Amino acid sequence: MKDKVVSIIAETTGMAKEDIKESSNLLTDLELESLDIVTLVAELEKAVGKEIPDKDIKEFQTVQDIIDYLEKNA
Repeated sequence: MKDKVVSIIAETTGMAKEDIKESSNLLTDLELESLDIVTLVAELEKAVGKEIPDKDIKEFQTVQDIIDYLEKNA
């Protein structure tokens, strides 16, 4: 799951995969803005074939948060 999430973040943001760590904070480390996060979530939903509720998206602080969420809910 980690590789899939990192790949989607890299494709969505144009960042290099090696710059994206599990501990990377979406806002401060990766400098994602709200529109970036919306786009990222849409791509994650396509990849796992499941909708991610807005209330759950608000819990995503780090890359690891996304990985953990998808492993539990996908």
